[in-house]
Amino acid sequence: MSTTIVLFWTGIVFILLMAGVLALFWNSLPPQLPWFYSLPWGESQLVGKIWFVWIFLGMIVTMIITRLIANWAGKNDTTVQSTIMIGGLVTVILMMASFSRVMMIFLIR
Repeated sequence: MSTTIVLFWTGIVFILLMAGVLALFWNSLPPQLPWFYSLPWGESQLVGKIWFVWIFLGMIVTMIITRLIANWAGKNDTTVQSTIMIGGLVTVILMMASFSRVMMIFLIR
């Protein structure tokens, strides 16, 4: 199994784990969650829970597009493919860190 395939499926598994956590605690979360921390404090930071479903779907699409670009850009160069896929995986890991921050606010009390 090539490195790019492992990186791709690692990203997909991370996204599915986040979606599973959201599904598991869906009923115990408030209707709106803070997401836009760069905006002023208050309602402008909040998004509905359903936004996270769309974010996860968008992340899966992003990983698929990243895999296609990696295959196209590095037809005979596995280093290029791996580098592009690592970039996609880093994006997923950063998303995971942000998602974990939001979940910790409400799940650990």
